[in-house]
Amino acid sequence: MKIVIDPGHSGSLEPGACAGGVRECDVALAIAGLLAERLAEAGHAALLTRTGDIATDDLGFRAALANANRADVFVSIHANSVANPAAQGTEVYHYPGSVQGRRLAALLQARLVAELGTVDRGVKTANFQVLRQTRCPAALVEVAFISNEAERRLLCGYAGQLAAAVAMAEALTDYFAG
Repeated sequence: MKIVIDPGHSGSLEPGACAGGVRECDVALAIAGLLAERLAEAGHAALLTRTGDIATDDLGFRAALANANRADVFVSIHANSVANPAAQGTEVYHYPGSVQGRRLAALLQARLVAELGTVDRGVKTANFQVLRQTRCPAALVEVAFISNEAERRLLCGYAGQLAAAVAMAEALTDYFAG
């Protein structure tokens, strides 16, 4: 299967959430790279929307890349952040009305919560551009809270990044198995 993996944000131009000296864009890229490796090992074609910092904060190219490559699924990886440092957990979004997007999001959510031991914040809908403009089933994953000290350690450590990647790879295997 062909899977487009979108490490959220773009680097110094638009780093995403930042906390404790950690940038969301870096965490997302690390997890995305590990996920791409797992998927390639399983025989899937994994395509990243970026492999480093990029000089744009435009989101349109991400969905366009998935559409042009006729991706079977699109997964955008992020780290959550809010003002309250006690907020924690994992949540996954899909586009409203997308039955297959909902199924994909539910599988990702279940595997991530089980593997990471994070609070289950649920599967949610959102009109995010990368979900709205992608023609294949799509999900946006908020792995954990970068604004929460314990979860930031999880997001920054290799073991946590690998666990997130393994969970998402297993969820995608579940998705394609039907």
